[in-house]
Amino acid sequence: MRQIHYFAALAAVGLFISAAVVPSPAGAVGVGKTCDGFVGIKCNKGLFCDHKPGLCKGADVSGKCVKVSKICPSLYKPVCGCDNEDYPNDCERIKAGAQKKHDGKCKKPSRPYKKK
Repeated sequence: MRQIHYFAALAAVGLFISAAVVPSPAGAVGVGKTCDGFVGIKCNKGLFCDHKPGLCKGADVSGKCVKVSKICPSLYKPVCGCDNEDYPNDCERIKAGAQKKHDGKCKKPSRPYKKK
């Protein structure tokens, strides 16, 4: 009986040490933290991984986690999304979950943004 308790205690210590030493899989990260990339790190709920403008495709493209606003200002400063859709501003683009191709309207052909 004593031997069972010894092995159980030894196993518990082993699990504790392995949890502290072995890196865990990529978890969600907060505002301003690096996301996506080769490892595929995801942002926490309510955040969007915003890549640098123009980096629309690529297996190892990383970005920064930004907060997704529920309400966007009515400011008109158009941006072109990587989906070739025009958005009235960056807030609406992020809210739609689109990466940024460039500032200004998309070069034709493009689709006008339809607020959902």
